[in-house]
Amino acid sequence: MESIKPIGKLTLKDMIENNLYSGLATGLQQLPVPDTLTMKRKKLKVPETMEELTLNICYGQRIFLTRKEDNDFGAIIRIMDGYYYPLFTKKQWNEEKALLFGKIVITCKVIELYPIAIHMVNLISEMAEREQKLLHREPSKIEKAAGIEKLNVFSELTAIDFLRTNMGKTEEEVLLTPYDECLVRFMLAKETADFQERYMEEIKRQSEPKNKFK
Repeated sequence: MESIKPIGKLTLKDMIENNLYSGLATGLQQLPVPDTLTMKRKKLKVPETMEELTLNICYGQRIFLTRKEDNDFGAIIRIMDGYYYPLFTKKQWNEEKALLFGKIVITCKVIELYPIAIHMVNLISEMAEREQKLLHREPSKIEKAAGIEKLNVFSELTAIDFLRTNMGKTEEEVLLTPYDECLVRFMLAKETADFQERYMEEIKRQSEPKNKFK
């Protein structure tokens, strides 16, 4: 008969390889979020707020963290890879190496990983909601008629191209730029576009012939 590991020693690798532990996921998600995550005896701080999360990531990490996974295991590994690879290795962000970093992530204890992952998902959702609030612009009737929604699938590439041009950097340099700096660039571009639209509307309004009998 297969021996059962105590939950305090259970790793993500154990859960991936043995269906015996599959029923634990719901309970593990409800555990309190620890202050630190232990990786190979290193203690790494868990971000408390969305602001702390975004302060510690570059734009490449932001892209990586917001990509979808097909299952919970994949999502947990992606989140931990995406946030902790540079903190653990003390190296610059590198997507390919971060994916390989998953070999270390799966050795972590699930009593830490699960609640931290749920907490991080919430922080990433807050980040996405803030971006939507700060950067969303309702398409004009002309843009809608022209099918602007078809460009949505290219939004990631479009954003990188904008930053590359705006900052005069290579794509690799853009991906290593602090996230908060990139957000400010997007915000400035939106405010500039909004101003130009209001300006043109005002010019148009003032140039319209006035009705003398009004």
